[in-house]
Amino acid sequence: MKPHTIKALRSYYGLTQGEFASRIGYARTTISEVENMRKYPSAALLAAITRQFEITDEFIAFLRDLEKMNKFIHDYTITHH
Repeated sequence: MKPHTIKALRSYYGLTQGEFASRIGYARTTISEVENMRKYPSAALLAAITRQFEITDEFIAFLRDLEKMNKFIHDYTITHH
């Protein structure tokens, strides 16, 4: 699971970094560092996320597709103003 996928997952559930971190038993700063690519997510962090949110490979693929679509919409909006 990549940092952007973690952010997409958090956004999908409508959680702040603090709320997300609390649900998986981590500090908000850890989530911030991962999402901003200052730190790579550890195996323990990924395991906590998949346990808490019951993540499947299919759901990760969905989040990646959603993330790509959001980037496309964002890029399209910026270049077509």
